Amino acid sequence: MRVVVRVLAFGLSLALLAFVPGQRLRHPAMPVLIASMAITALNMFHPQTSNVLAGTAQLGIQVAVLAPLFWVTRVRIDAVTFRRALALLFLFNAASAGMGVLQVYFPGSFQPALSTAIGSMGESYTSSLQFEAASGQRIFRPFGLTDVPGGAATGAFYSVLLGTGFLISARRGLVKVLSLGGIFVGVISLYLCQVRAMALMLGVCLLAIGAVLALRGRLLQLVKLVALVGGLAVVGLSWAVAVGGQSALTRWGSLFEQDAADVYYSNRGYFLEGTFTHFLPQFPLGAGLGRYGMANAYFGGARDPSRPPLWVEVQWTAWVFDGGAAVLVLYPLAVLLTAIWALRVALRRNDSEEFWLWGTLIFAYDVGAIALTFSYPFFMSQAGMEFWLLNAALFGAFFHATRQAPRSALHETVHPDRR
Repeated sequence: MRVVVRVLAFGLSLALLAFVPGQRLRHPAMPVLIASMAITALNMFHPQTSNVLAGTAQLGIQVAVLAPLFWVTRVRIDAVTFRRALALLFLFNAASAGMGVLQVYFPGSFQPALSTAIGSMGESYTSSLQFEAASGQRIFRPFGLTDVPGGAATGAFYSVLLGTGFLISARRGLVKVLSLGGIFVGVISLYLCQVRAMALMLGVCLLAIGAVLALRGRLLQLVKLVALVGGLAVVGLSWAVAVGGQSALTRWGSLFEQDAADVYYSNRGYFLEGTFTHFLPQFPLGAGLGRYGMANAYFGGARDPSRPPLWVEVQWTAWVFDGGAAVLVLYPLAVLLTAIWALRVALRRNDSEEFWLWGTLIFAYDVGAIALTFSYPFFMSQAGMEFWLLNAALFGAFFHATRQAPRSALHETVHPDRR
């Protein structure tokens, strides 16, 4: 059943690409992404492709991840719809973060069954996903609404990031209370999950939000944001240590025991170094499809010594395997163009529709996603699909809101073309 569920998660995106009607808008990243996918598709004919089924699955995952950029822009979205979409995303992820906190407060009471994929990796691996709580009991890192230890970290990340956006824009007391509650629960859950890469991504996002607020001259909002989020982070750490025990404090303290570059290199940096010093010279045109990840695990079939499974720990390695040097340049370029477009929306002077705020939030998210490519295969997961969905939704909402606006208002930012 897990295989079916995982396939459906990506298959739904492909179905929407095929059946959502309408005329799509041309996002600045589209031509570059199409070129990147064309090169990846050519790797299907690489002599070291695992097999037709695994290669097709790999290509299908890639297309499904970026498909929202094409089908979301066919949907007529206005500012209210975009805000509601973000609100739903915030509430669901806050629920996942809150469930993660409960799983630590009441060990075993709210915990789902462990993923069979994780369980099959052996006792030594699953033990590394546990920690000793303040009660002395060894428990898994909180799952949230997933079946993976530490899975609540994703919900915690979105809860804090989106909560910050709603906190800045809130005009009603209830929205402010919900935003602060979501941020607080998210912070506690993230501390308990002990997923340092996600915490660093969140830190980068918050710094990006602060930078945009400073550039726009909204210094009072910046000071309030730093005070509120910083205060909740300090209180949340105390709360997490009181529940999660000293191991939580030790885990986070390890980030500051060494130089930041040394900490990164000892955890993920050597994978990045190997990508450029070993894999890129070995696979300048790609390594064939279906050689790594879930596509290989589920559909790789019999192991052929001439095309053994490959291991991917960071997104840059995946880009090399999928299309060599060309994809290594094109896909990051598409991501960079996307982030730049969101930044230009964030900095535009006409903010009557509050698009500057949502541009700021999505730009911050994009910067965090770029940072996460150095520690995780971000664009081979549902997280990558959410990246393109959120950016496409902002693009569509901005276009439809400004299409009838005076030419002078549109002159402040990128004007999307229609195809």
